[in-house]
Amino acid sequence: MRSEDKTAVLLVRESPGRTPDPYKMTELCGLAHAAGYHVLAEISQRRGRDHLFQMGRGKIEEALSYHPNKLIFYNPLSPSQVYNIRSEFGVQVLDRFNLILEIFSRRASTREAKLQVELARLSYDAPQVRNALALKKRGEQPGFRGAGAYEQSMYHDIRGRMAKIRSELSAVEDMGENRRQRRREQGFDLVALAGYTNAGKSTLLNSLTGSEVRAQDQPFTTLSPTTRALEVLGRRVLLTDTVGFIDDLPHFLIKAFRSTLSEISEADLVLLVADISDPMPLLRRKLIASHKALWDCDVASPIVTVLNKADRLDEREAEDKAERVSDLAPHPVLASAVTGRGLGLLEECLSQRLQPLPEHEIRLPYTSQGLSQLSRLYQSTELVGVRYEEELIVRLRGKKESLARAGLDRALLE
Repeated sequence: MRSEDKTAVLLVRESPGRTPDPYKMTELCGLAHAAGYHVLAEISQRRGRDHLFQMGRGKIEEALSYHPNKLIFYNPLSPSQVYNIRSEFGVQVLDRFNLILEIFSRRASTREAKLQVELARLSYDAPQVRNALALKKRGEQPGFRGAGAYEQSMYHDIRGRMAKIRSELSAVEDMGENRRQRRREQGFDLVALAGYTNAGKSTLLNSLTGSEVRAQDQPFTTLSPTTRALEVLGRRVLLTDTVGFIDDLPHFLIKAFRSTLSEISEADLVLLVADISDPMPLLRRKLIASHKALWDCDVASPIVTVLNKADRLDEREAEDKAERVSDLAPHPVLASAVTGRGLGLLEECLSQRLQPLPEHEIRLPYTSQGLSQLSRLYQSTELVGVRYEEELIVRLRGKKESLARAGLDRALLE
């Protein structure tokens, strides 16, 4: 369907007593455009939640006056609210979470991404079907149209499909863990790019590694992990770009994308990327949401905050904003992935924050086989010195995984 055929009106309800958040509508509009919708109007209302329609009837009628194909709500809609709006007004509706899933479905290109999107969708649908089944059973009359057979079957089908997808994704996770282990054995440090969607992570990956990964000024351009190699002051690093975060992500969506997000949770270091050109309230909100997502991902590795897009501000303003978010981003690196500003400083920071490579001393036979093993060590470790005696006494810096891969862990000298 062409974007001009996908028309929508956006609706945001703000609760009384809370400070209005103008960025909710801005973010919803960006998500709608990313999903291919042409936005006809933006409508906000400040009131308590309407149990029938989420917003007041008058606002929905105002939205319908623009003749959209769909109403898109920022606020989550219950199954009964979706049913009520469709029945009463004859229009299709979508809430923010389902809009995000629609974007994910459009962007998913690998089987892993498609499975994760399907699992998220089913995780959302399962409790809805269960609730509908409970409501129907509550209204059953003995001997009259025993309700729920279709819903029961549908619910069990959903649960069965979810179990099958989880099994497939578990195998993907195992493959990912094996891949990370091999990379560490080859002497690589693993660094993950994380942060709020559209913060410039893919552009930063390209700038640091000289690659040409697809980068767009749109949310959720990256769904599947993309990894590129670089050397940082003598350290061999693999940098991985991952799916962006967004505020109020349901926990089950994070669980559905666990195989992708494990690239963050299992990294040796995380680069948390934020857009410093955002207005201060929005910048703080995005940093808070990102830290919450990192917490949900069980990240225990060091975190370096990169305040990206610093080229959009003058130097004094950028430094002032960095100071004002120091509680959320201590010792950040001001950088611009577009101009290259601060990238040298970022590499220095990476080198300092990565765990120091331990120094080992090993003994190898002074034979052609020993010399061959010594040659292979040049590829995955940093050789400090070699003494040629009756045996080869080798001092090196490197990961124990690299020595284990070469079968040299038992050659370590005490």
